Amino acid sequence: MILYLLALIGGAAGLFYGADRLVNGSSAIAIRTGIAPLLIGLTIVAFATSSPELIVSLKAAFQGNPSIAVGNVVGSNIANIGLVLGLAALIYPIKTSMKTLQTEMPIMIGCVLLMFILMYNHMFTRLEGFFLVGLLALFIFFQIRNARSQVYAKNDPEVKQIIESQSVKLWLAWVYIFLGGILLTVGSDWFLYGAVGLGELIGLSNAVIGLTIVSLGTSLPEVATSVVAAFKKKSDIALGNIIGSNIFNVLAILGITASVHPLTGGDINWIDLSIMLAFSVILWPMLYHKLRLGKIEGGLLLAGYLGYMVYLFS
Repeated sequence: MILYLLALIGGAAGLFYGADRLVNGSSAIAIRTGIAPLLIGLTIVAFATSSPELIVSLKAAFQGNPSIAVGNVVGSNIANIGLVLGLAALIYPIKTSMKTLQTEMPIMIGCVLLMFILMYNHMFTRLEGFFLVGLLALFIFFQIRNARSQVYAKNDPEVKQIIESQSVKLWLAWVYIFLGGILLTVGSDWFLYGAVGLGELIGLSNAVIGLTIVSLGTSLPEVATSVVAAFKKKSDIALGNIIGSNIFNVLAILGITASVHPLTGGDINWIDLSIMLAFSVILWPMLYHKLRLGKIEGGLLLAGYLGYMVYLFS
């Protein structure tokens, strides 16, 4: 029991410090290269904070626990919107743009809907895994292509002044991202060791462990990164991180895991999938209103997530 608690504390410390380095590094790169912070959040930060989900899902699949692998993706996507964005919006309003609502948001909703459809036979085959990985490659290509169109006029005097005022050197920013990614991964591993150990002591089923403890543990990098970004009033990174992470969860985590080892849905039911889809869809009109998530919307998302947790444990 004490060892599990120590792992939880140590893992949480690594997560928050890693998130701080990741946000600082990605922000510096966004300023120095002229790339929009939202795009950085959708790619570099999203991939780094999604790595724990991939590691845990692969481990679960090879250990014969498909409910944990699939539940990890479903639970993480729900936690990212309900818990992470809810908390971040309560700290500082999360602003967005019409472009995000017309491009990245539909892609995220489409990925979640695709997962919903592929669960028609309550399993994910290796062929379906390859299909998801192919879509991931297209998404990355789309983001790289977008990066070229989102570069600011670095020769503009006002932009040059902003770049020159950035204290973090470009090479150091990449070190921050690398160090932050490592700390997030190791911290998540420690946290999961303690969380799953405590869950087994309590006697939770694999499905509930995957949807709650494991998904919450692997979502802690997103929690840490987005909360830190909110405190630093860099909400565009927080939103890009969540949208990108949810896309990566379906296309990369589920796709790569199913490609390596076919998955069955286990005890994950249509209610869990419907709640994941509902959270994804309801986020669009919330963001469309005034192009931001305020404290009221954040409170509603957080309340919805807590209500889902009560449902699972009841």
